[in-house]
Amino acid sequence: MAKEKKTRRGLRKGLLASKRRRWLLLAGLLVVVIVIAVAVRATNQRKATAQPKYRTMKVSRQSDFALTGKVEATQTQVLALPSGKLQSLNVKDGDHVAQGTPILTTHNDETQDSATELQGDLTKAQQQVKSQQQTINSLRQQISSADEDEQADLQSQLTEAQNAYNDAQASVSSTQSRLNTTNSKVNQTLTAPYAGYVTVDQSKQGQPVVTLYSDSLQFTGQVSEYDYSKLHQGTTLQVKALATNRTEKTPVSYLAKVPTKATGNNSKYKVTANLNANKFMAGQTAKAFIAQDGVRIPKSAVRHGKVFVVIDGRAQSVHVSGHAVNSSYLVTDGVDAGDRIVTNPGKHLKDNTKVDQDD
Repeated sequence: MAKEKKTRRGLRKGLLASKRRRWLLLAGLLVVVIVIAVAVRATNQRKATAQPKYRTMKVSRQSDFALTGKVEATQTQVLALPSGKLQSLNVKDGDHVAQGTPILTTHNDETQDSATELQGDLTKAQQQVKSQQQTINSLRQQISSADEDEQADLQSQLTEAQNAYNDAQASVSSTQSRLNTTNSKVNQTLTAPYAGYVTVDQSKQGQPVVTLYSDSLQFTGQVSEYDYSKLHQGTTLQVKALATNRTEKTPVSYLAKVPTKATGNNSKYKVTANLNANKFMAGQTAKAFIAQDGVRIPKSAVRHGKVFVVIDGRAQSVHVSGHAVNSSYLVTDGVDAGDRIVTNPGKHLKDNTKVDQDD
């Protein structure tokens, strides 16, 4: 009996201990849940109250558009030589010539033979005129002393003689004109059509090759079809010779409407602008710069047609005009060079929000 009582007491103690452990475990789990909930709530509160990090940048003027090209003579001409054999060459390679300067003279033997033949024809025509004039004079004398029956026949002869005389006179005039033209081609002189420098190539057999380069110079470059709208005839270029760093501002004098021979899928159009010959030299490599209006900013800085400008450390929205160009935005109105803007405005950024400068 005593043993059973002892056993029951042991069971009750075990049950009480087990129940106590369960309650302790539940209490521990409850504490863990409460701690996690508090931590999550605190994290969410920190996220809700944390300020977004905004990036800023200082706006600079859009860089100049550049064209690479050459300084060239405005006129370059391979001079057409007169026909015939070279008689004299009055210039040498590299000489400077004024307009009208004799370059060379030629003599044409075939033309000389033609002139000799025409001179013979002219002499015959002149003799025919003289003969017909004598016939006319003789007939007039006969008519003055002839009776009425003879006068009619003599008058008819006189008319024929006068017609022959007129034909002979016309032949003299025509032959003389042809002779004058032919004589002018026997010995011919080539003169410079404009002032400039000559090159003389005598490496080929026969006549020399004479090329004339004008004193006046120009910048010559090409613009692609994608940049064609950036300039027009009259656009001011800042031309710089790369070897000497000499510069000159000059307007575009020619912008081609028809492209040069295309390379790949990109068509190129010729551009020229006149230069001061005292500053530049033919053959120099040069660059032409074109000032571009507006400023270029990241496209991400524009939100609903507005940009946030940082003034005294706070964001202020301004409307901008312009258009997107790849990943950039070209602003033509609303933002100026020197302004500081927010590049990642986001939907939470409002006017007067404090923004830290980060560059």
